[in-house]
Amino acid sequence: MLVPFLVTCLASTTPQEPAPATMAVAVRGDAELNPAAAFASAKHRADDHVRELWNDRAERAWEGQRPFWLPELLAKETMRRWLADLPVEQIVRLVDREDRERAHEFGSSYQTTLWVAEDPRGVEQGERQLRRELRQLEHKTAIKYGGVVGSWVLLALMVGWIDRLSRGYMTGRLRVLGLLCGVAVPAIAFLV
Repeated sequence: MLVPFLVTCLASTTPQEPAPATMAVAVRGDAELNPAAAFASAKHRADDHVRELWNDRAERAWEGQRPFWLPELLAKETMRRWLADLPVEQIVRLVDREDRERAHEFGSSYQTTLWVAEDPRGVEQGERQLRRELRQLEHKTAIKYGGVVGSWVLLALMVGWIDRLSRGYMTGRLRVLGLLCGVAVPAIAFLV
């Protein structure tokens, strides 16, 4: 009697998806003279911790996705700007908080420890945003390369045309001017 009941119970249960396991990390702030400053210190440390984690993620994502023609300097600058705008509050949630008060001869000091864990939805959204930023950087850089090549071709045609009009009188000066303009075009394109 018990066996058919247990078999029926097991057969009627639906499998549930396991909840994503997120580990909480303890982040301890500096010892401060008031509780608000101690909490602010711990929050600042937690933000720095999350930004370091995301910096490592971004570098790993970038190494696997970066095309050979994209300069590393542009990639690093884009990642730096993206990390500066990273919404830490949406990615991390506060799991627990511990405030510790210590008595000293000069008064009390306070230290806050925060346990923070990444929110899976926030992580997924952040990774999508990172991939979108990398695709946009590739697209913009490809357009800039095309503009540089097009301007070099136009510059060469103009120098040749003006040299032909002057009948070789200013050939040396035109070539130097063309070289200077040719060097200035990529510098302007990638600095803007």
